[in-house]
Amino acid sequence: MIPCHELRTGNIILVNNRLRRVSMICNSRTLTDQPLVGVEGLQQEVHENYPAGEIQPVPLSDNVLQQCNFVYRDHFQFWQLVSTDGGRTEMDIDRDYNLIDFMRRPVVKNIASLHQLQNIYYM
Repeated sequence: MIPCHELRTGNIILVNNRLRRVSMICNSRTLTDQPLVGVEGLQQEVHENYPAGEIQPVPLSDNVLQQCNFVYRDHFQFWQLVSTDGGRTEMDIDRDYNLIDFMRRPVVKNIASLHQLQNIYYM
């Protein structure tokens, strides 16, 4: 389960082991209500609502980083997200999935899931 306060519209998450994009977050109005999360397929398919308890994170892995256009640099031994114009790097992540600065010091430690990486990128 992902706490609702960690979710943002556009986050990619798992529902019933299928990738979905968050399209809406509806917090509960009473203590007995459970928050709902609206999701859609990655290709803008059918919109569905699920209780927040059924939403699962996409675990961060080397494969996920590659799909997000990160490139592993053997020389530096960390992942880099290069800007679309190729002129600079936008984000560096070490092998332990820590966001690192230009001195290779961890800025954010132990990024565990794709939605956390997305939230960091768009901060």
